[in-house]
Amino acid sequence: MSMQKNARKSKENMFEKVKDNFTYHLVDSTALLAESIPIFAAFETGIAGMSNDVSINAKLIVAGLTYAGLGTALAKGRDWWRKTFKVGDTTTEIVQLLHDTAYMASFNLFASPTIYYASGSRDLEEIAIGTACSITLGSVNGGLLGYAIDTFRDLTGLKECERPSYPNFLKKQSPKVKKMIATGLVAGALGLTVGIYGLTQDEKPVTYNAPQSIEQTVQDNK
Repeated sequence: MSMQKNARKSKENMFEKVKDNFTYHLVDSTALLAESIPIFAAFETGIAGMSNDVSINAKLIVAGLTYAGLGTALAKGRDWWRKTFKVGDTTTEIVQLLHDTAYMASFNLFASPTIYYASGSRDLEEIAIGTACSITLGSVNGGLLGYAIDTFRDLTGLKECERPSYPNFLKKQSPKVKKMIATGLVAGALGLTVGIYGLTQDEKPVTYNAPQSIEQTVQDNK
């Protein structure tokens, strides 16, 4: 009887662990995409010179890879990086930002060329510029991306954010309000991305129909 009870308890603990890991995966992945997609869309279309189609394909591939496991790998890698260098939530903000910056720049160095090639880009200069922008943006944006992960974990009730700069008015909100804020941030990111692509809409060649001859017009009217 005791063995059966222990086995049932072990299964329940395993189920809770899987559920907890999956929840972290969804939250971390959503945080990464909500923070990065609008910024990269602007850089790719405005600086790297990519077409909207290539940029959108890149975003779709990134989103698919992120939810397929890349988001968890990136977030867990960040957790490992911070643990290795003994960086915690209560560490000074400048140190946290520097570590997140270095981590994201290193990640983009290897990931960006593959993603752009898979998105349909075959121009080496375009890929090089896009990768350079990704590394630069990773350096500048790394701290914000790490902050987004910590923020979304707090807003969804997974882990309380104890960063010194985390706003008190967010800490004091009820779990329901926090989740509404998280939903609003995601919706805002999507709306901003759509707006960016609207401003950088690809130009389409204008075609003109040749004027019909008088004979053709008469025949068409018969």
